[in-house]
Amino acid sequence: MKNLLTVFMLSLLASISMSAQCIDIDTKSIINYLNKEIKPSLDMKLDKNDGFLAIKGRRQNFSVPKVTVSPLARDWDYNFENVRRMDSNFFYDSKKNAIALDIKFENDGPEIKGTCPGCIKASRDSRAPDIDWESPNILRIFLKPIIYQNSVSFEVSDITMLGKLNGNFMADLIFKITKDIEKAVKLEMIALFGNGETQRLFNDAIKPLLNEKKVSRSTSVTMASSSLRVCK
Repeated sequence: MKNLLTVFMLSLLASISMSAQCIDIDTKSIINYLNKEIKPSLDMKLDKNDGFLAIKGRRQNFSVPKVTVSPLARDWDYNFENVRRMDSNFFYDSKKNAIALDIKFENDGPEIKGTCPGCIKASRDSRAPDIDWESPNILRIFLKPIIYQNSVSFEVSDITMLGKLNGNFMADLIFKITKDIEKAVKLEMIALFGNGETQRLFNDAIKPLLNEKKVSRSTSVTMASSSLRVCK
């Protein structure tokens, strides 16, 4: 009986010790920190030749793949063309239980250019109708916390395009094009925010807050409704 009691007490002490190794950082602090450290330096451009994500002066080039349809015996290609970020903001999304990043883009003209590469030169730009990305023109990127090199960073868990894509032509065709564009954007953003460079930049941004909370080494991290739980 004595041995059983000893084992129980040791297990209880071990459990208390393990709990003490976890630190909860309130969600509001995380959001404020990301808006302070990342938002001012975040820039993005959607363009077939000059797309990029920039954070703290570090630029990563990318291009959302073109979408091709063949409605009239000719291929129509669709690409983003010179769509620039206007603003961005981090916030907590309770429905997704995730940190969300809204990147808002300008909408001063057709954002998605249609071309007909097989048409005669004079009609290559005019034959395929352009597509407008209507307000609010936002990419909403949901971020989940991950362990990165014994510390904390974020990667994409989901992404949504807010604002209707409108081409003012055949309903079934515009439906296919817009769905293909949304899929291409989603895959590109998942890859972009999931690579080592972006994760390092998020880690660099969050490290001072972790240091302030005396978190020097992390082995697990989870998101709760009101806090980020980091365990050593």
